Amino acid sequence: MSLEKIRKLVSESKALTAILNFLRAEKEEHRLNNNAVIGMIECYFFEMAVHIYQLALVMKRHGKVYMVNDNVRYNGITIPVDCILSSMAEKLGFKCLKIWVLPEGKGNSSQQMKAHGRSETRKCVYLWERQ
Repeated sequence: MSLEKIRKLVSESKALTAILNFLRAEKEEHRLNNNAVIGMIECYFFEMAVHIYQLALVMKRHGKVYMVNDNVRYNGITIPVDCILSSMAEKLGFKCLKIWVLPEGKGNSSQQMKAHGRSETRKCVYLWERQ
């Protein structure tokens, strides 16, 4: 799989596209407190897709991956990192067996609280199996 195919896979994520479109609209309205957030999110998911693909290349069938990650929130919108990465993993040769939500979530930053109120996001552990 080429980097262009991975880039296409990332760009086809409907959830990620909707989130990025929202943040771009916020930027156009000068409501985004950090314009670099958009590029950071795009690069994060691209790089994670590359890593997941590389895992799929080296793992044996039925091998397991456990990943720990937090969801995040920007400009009042939560990014379901667990769901987006698990969806990408399934397109790259894994099956998502389980997403455990840890009992204590992660609070948002003081900048987010001031503008959007307190909102806790999920901390998760995911289990994927190589198909």
